[in-house]
Amino acid sequence: MDRRKIVFISVGMGLAMTGLVLMQLFWLKTTLKVNETAFNENIQRIFTEVMVDINHLEQISNKNRVLNILGQKGIIPKENLNNEGGKAKTYFTHNQNKIEFSKQILTSFTPRGVFDNPLFDNPAWTYKQIDSIIDNKLKRNNIYIHYRFNIFNESNNHLLYTYPKLDKKSFLNKAYAFKFNSNDMVQHIYLMVRFPHERGFLMRESGLIVGTSIVLILGIIFLFWYSISTIIHQARLSMLKNDFVNNMTHEFKTPISTISLACQALMDKDMNKTTELYETYISIIDEENKRLGSMAEKILQTAILDKGELKLNQEWVNVHEVINDVAKNIEIQISQKGGELKLSLLAERFIVKADRLHLGNVINNLLDNANKYTFEKPLIEVGTQKDGDCLKIYIKDNGMGISNANQKKIFDKLYRVPTGNVHNTKGFGLGLSYVKAIITKHNGQIELESQLQKGSVFILHIPFDNEKNQC
Repeated sequence: MDRRKIVFISVGMGLAMTGLVLMQLFWLKTTLKVNETAFNENIQRIFTEVMVDINHLEQISNKNRVLNILGQKGIIPKENLNNEGGKAKTYFTHNQNKIEFSKQILTSFTPRGVFDNPLFDNPAWTYKQIDSIIDNKLKRNNIYIHYRFNIFNESNNHLLYTYPKLDKKSFLNKAYAFKFNSNDMVQHIYLMVRFPHERGFLMRESGLIVGTSIVLILGIIFLFWYSISTIIHQARLSMLKNDFVNNMTHEFKTPISTISLACQALMDKDMNKTTELYETYISIIDEENKRLGSMAEKILQTAILDKGELKLNQEWVNVHEVINDVAKNIEIQISQKGGELKLSLLAERFIVKADRLHLGNVINNLLDNANKYTFEKPLIEVGTQKDGDCLKIYIKDNGMGISNANQKKIFDKLYRVPTGNVHNTKGFGLGLSYVKAIITKHNGQIELESQLQKGSVFILHIPFDNEKNQC
């Protein structure tokens, strides 16, 4: 899939996703608005009943004041006031909240309230009565929500009760106002009720709808991300497979052409065929045939790893011996480039339980890569060290190095570090994915330390006994 198609599909899916998300948000907003309207209507209905009960309290308070004037025992308990500089200030505690109120003292004998209404002769008693009425009415209507209320006198812009963190302006702006039934031309008193967590309450009441909307929105976003990631991943795989086919064709073509030329030479009747010539051409055919077999084996091993069918033939292996055997085979190639292979096998314990064949292939792949990707004189070092219950093997080179971006992909199947020309270095991009798979099979780990133009270090951690330990 080409880049333009991916961009077109991504933009189209992005617009569709944006539309769906906006529709969900609009639906959610509309639902909350409907619930808010219903809540407001319920509050108006409930507090109409509340004001009727408060009117009944006013009637009781009127009788109580008359009884007090006549010197008889009142219905409502009397309040004790502390005089301070012309004002009477007191407080009471209700539901663990400290609530204060004040009264204007007109004479030293006759305290008169700022609210000239018998209901507020004892503000503490009144507060508790009103709070009880509101609480009962809300619960009867299955509304369980935190609220704050106060009494506001519009005539003198005064709130009767004060408590910690009360912002008068904010409270009056956000509170519901319900006028007293006893209001007249002189009295303009209102019950002010505020619900600090109204928005949260509405969200909870719409829990199923809100939850469904959020899940759908997140689901749409996830599916969009997953779809785009899959498309990009598939496009990348397609590109890698094309590169793999091109590389494989190039790699197979060379030995096939060499074998073909050797066969043609042997079949040429005009050529003088000596025993030495026969042996030379047969040797060439044999070497190229082995090369073809080796490449085919790599591809087959990768297929086996992908299917999870690889079974290790584990035995106690002398790792130093394996490294020396591999080093002998590859040292010739390194020498041809004027390079040097240094062995620093310092580990005192170097016998591990492993598959000898696959462990040898791992070392060979890493040394082969170190040689291939060092374009000048290769200086390669292979070393071993003891690392707890594991054997540490490192392969260090002075090659081209690997960028941070490529380091994240280096162990992916078919991935090859770009070198400017896809055929500049031979290979299929299967080596390092195979290396990681084999080391993982041995309960080990592989690490990479690399800097561009400074070289790379591949570090293997292999447990001495992978059936008992892991690295």
